[in-house]
Amino acid sequence: MIDWEFTADEAARLLSGYLKIKSLNPPGNEKESADYLSTLLNERGLKPKIHPSGSDRVNLTARLPGDGRKKPILLYHHMDVVAADPRRWSGDPFSGEIRDGYVWGRGAIDMKGMGIMQLLALDLLQRRHPRRSRDIIFFAAADEEKGGAFGTQWMIENHWPEIEAEYVWDEGGFGLQDFFDERPVFTVAVTEKKDLWLKLIARGEPGHSGIPHGRNAADILLGALNRIMALNSKYELNPVAAMLFAEIGKLKSFPQSFLLKNLHNPLIFRLMQSALTSDSTVAAMLKDTVSITVLRAGEKENIIPEIAEATLDIRMLPGRSTEGFLEKLKSLIADEQVEIEIIHAPEETVISNIDTDFYRTLSEVIRELVPKGITAPLLTPGTTDSCFFRQKGINAYGLFPAIIDPGELARFHGIDERISVENLRLGTQITYEVLRRLCE
Repeated sequence: MIDWEFTADEAARLLSGYLKIKSLNPPGNEKESADYLSTLLNERGLKPKIHPSGSDRVNLTARLPGDGRKKPILLYHHMDVVAADPRRWSGDPFSGEIRDGYVWGRGAIDMKGMGIMQLLALDLLQRRHPRRSRDIIFFAAADEEKGGAFGTQWMIENHWPEIEAEYVWDEGGFGLQDFFDERPVFTVAVTEKKDLWLKLIARGEPGHSGIPHGRNAADILLGALNRIMALNSKYELNPVAAMLFAEIGKLKSFPQSFLLKNLHNPLIFRLMQSALTSDSTVAAMLKDTVSITVLRAGEKENIIPEIAEATLDIRMLPGRSTEGFLEKLKSLIADEQVEIEIIHAPEETVISNIDTDFYRTLSEVIRELVPKGITAPLLTPGTTDSCFFRQKGINAYGLFPAIIDPGELARFHGIDERISVENLRLGTQITYEVLRRLCE
């Protein structure tokens, strides 16, 4: 019998130490984090491998071997974290403080907490189940927060055999409580939007600001941006979102249950659109999104600028053609004075199959350990390293196996990030039980 309370306390202690390491990206320095994980793995007889990808840029793998009857499962987490302003936190973001039943610190949710759950589940599997049908790979990646050039992309290009697997377990979804329903909905990311970064360059004529002449580059750019931003109000139902809402419909009573299960009907989708899009995260699953992230124009207070620039972060729904989307933008801008420059073009989006042993086992374990919970596929509005594995033909699933409410979700990349000790227990138990069954 596993003492899960002891495991939870151990997870809190190990995570506390992990959160004290300032693996901020930028600038990006995962070496100390990799050294910390190496110590924990070596103490448990799990031999880590270090894969340097740049100056102080490090990836780490460890493999728990099986007999090879089945292909490996890869447990993924990233070691780098985003910045945290200590002036806005209730404590030091890198203290790893254990207080009020929580472990506090930048990276608790994103995603050092999940790395500790995976490490402890791997150790339990090693000690309690010596006969395993497949290898389990522990992969701690660098550089996820800045695109993966020193992390997953680099590992795929240089050490693919070390991380090749049948399934990848990554981040992307959560067990969301009081979000869709009072009961937890474990959203498992099976795909994500395509990220297209563009620069718009408007060209006009300079002049004295006291004599407006109608060729102000800033005015030209603002007109183009206003037309483009109309895309943020164009909603549509994609297949993954349809599956998500159909599962949520099982929690509801009539007529909501009927409406959510039949959103493919255009009339019902229009009827439900206002309710579905009242939350910005859900709304982002139902449309292409455009965000203006950088604006530049002018150099002096009394001179009309001849050049104005805007950087756009566009997230397209799966199935969108980049070429087709660019043509739509050009037609919306409808101004030859505005040039479109591509900063980053996305790869084709792939949707992971939910008719697999991994997804079925994950759903089964969640039903048993969280009796009121359900599992549903998710289109994540952001991007994760899963996209690189999916492009290699591997089914990748994103779930931080914990139950959080909207208030806790807001701490993700936000202020006072934390994870409860109870969630560390639950997440480790879910991870262990899924791996145990898939290794039989």
